[in-house]
Amino acid sequence: MAYKASGIALPIFSLPSNYGIGTIGQEAKNFIDFLADSGFSYWSILPLGPTSFADSPFQCFSARALNHYFIDLDDLIEKDLLKKRDLEKYVWCEDERKVDYHLIYTNRSKVLKKAFNRFKRGSGDYQRGYTSFLRKNEFLDYACFMVLKELNKGKPWPKFEKGYNEYSFKAFKKIKHQYWNEVEFYLWTQYIFLKQWNSLKKYAAEKGIKIIGEEPFYLAFDSIDVYKHHRNFKLNSHNQMEKVGGYPPDCFSPDGQVWGSPIYDFDYMAKHDYRFFKNRLNFALGLYDQVILNHFRGFFNYYSLKVGSKNGLNGEFYPGPGTEMCDALVRDKSEKIIAEHVGYSSPLIEEFLKKRQVPEISVLEFSLVGQENFPLPEDYPYQTIVYSTRHDNEPLCSYILSLNSKEKLHMRSILDKSCYQLGVKLVDDTIDGWCKTILELGLSSQAKLMIINMPDLLLETHRGRINTPNTINNNWTYRIGKNDLTKELSQKLKELNHYYGRC
Repeated sequence: MAYKASGIALPIFSLPSNYGIGTIGQEAKNFIDFLADSGFSYWSILPLGPTSFADSPFQCFSARALNHYFIDLDDLIEKDLLKKRDLEKYVWCEDERKVDYHLIYTNRSKVLKKAFNRFKRGSGDYQRGYTSFLRKNEFLDYACFMVLKELNKGKPWPKFEKGYNEYSFKAFKKIKHQYWNEVEFYLWTQYIFLKQWNSLKKYAAEKGIKIIGEEPFYLAFDSIDVYKHHRNFKLNSHNQMEKVGGYPPDCFSPDGQVWGSPIYDFDYMAKHDYRFFKNRLNFALGLYDQVILNHFRGFFNYYSLKVGSKNGLNGEFYPGPGTEMCDALVRDKSEKIIAEHVGYSSPLIEEFLKKRQVPEISVLEFSLVGQENFPLPEDYPYQTIVYSTRHDNEPLCSYILSLNSKEKLHMRSILDKSCYQLGVKLVDDTIDGWCKTILELGLSSQAKLMIINMPDLLLETHRGRINTPNTINNNWTYRIGKNDLTKELSQKLKELNHYYGRC
């Protein structure tokens, strides 16, 4: 591998498909081909968990389960578990460049249950290994929880029917025996996902592509994680939250953010050697080649708000477990860990990252508007992993368009300085030209890894924004088209990666 490398950030749900949402099937392999042909070595994706409220991959029903939306239906047709006629009556999307989660939620499980029923009758090529998979009981808690959600018409777990509104082994055993077919369906989705995922991972490895995943810091309250492991969280005697996670005012929101996630009881976790977090991280490391620890700052100090807060203005920062917990998590795994603490730094964090040689993320978009704590491209240390933008950012082109005349002049002066320092020529004096030049600055820098966010590569404007923090509508829906990844684009990218020593 080259001394420096590069990659593309694109969520699984953003891939093309005929069924309304990207999957881990052939289109994912086609994307890997595009990466390899373009001189890239990495694919950065978002969490793969089964999404809950607002469809966020950072708010899932389980931190250790996999989203059945991403199961490839064409593969199930090929394996004789589905017929094409099973899919014909369903509408999957109104706009093929936008995920319609209502339609996916309504139709996906119906189709998968048809495949499951054929599988139960002994059809298809995925039979081998299924019995051994079931014996492991790895996803049994998740499956029982999802069946309980169905029985309680989707209500959050504190509103489950009496006797089930608190976790108990006895209650789950009863659910397993009374509703085994329903429980087994959810287990089967995990089995099929892993079959397809392992095939994809093997294909990526053969093509020289490593996959970077993300591990959320906070978890959804309405999840099996909090339902079963509630002692790891600061809940009152009625298992309700009194404080929630969030963030004070920043570049994303002048009123701050309310995430609504339960706060951890780090003292309890410490007494149990942070096993709850370790299990989550080990699960992620089993899926990906490298894992981004999201909101890394939270390990050292976290922001807490009262339940019911309308904004993030009135919260407080509290000290986290810091180095003690991070050492427990990262020890012997540092080469696979990436820290995301964009926009914040402290001596403690810097000391830990240096000691464990854990790379950190920087964001080009922030660098080139002179934001504090974001070095300019010419000043990136080798250990840095640079993203053109992250999933929460406005795409580069859209961001530049939003600047006023004075801000554009300021950005242009920074751009000119960085181009001079790194020997990069301004492509042309248009918005698209600026964006292309910014990507070249990242590639030309000394950062060990440069990740281009797909909306930036395609010069998208606001349509390409994957998530707008502190909002719950029209997020996580971005999709690319089959014709976006052309041979011409691949050839240009290969030339750039070769020129800047990244392939």
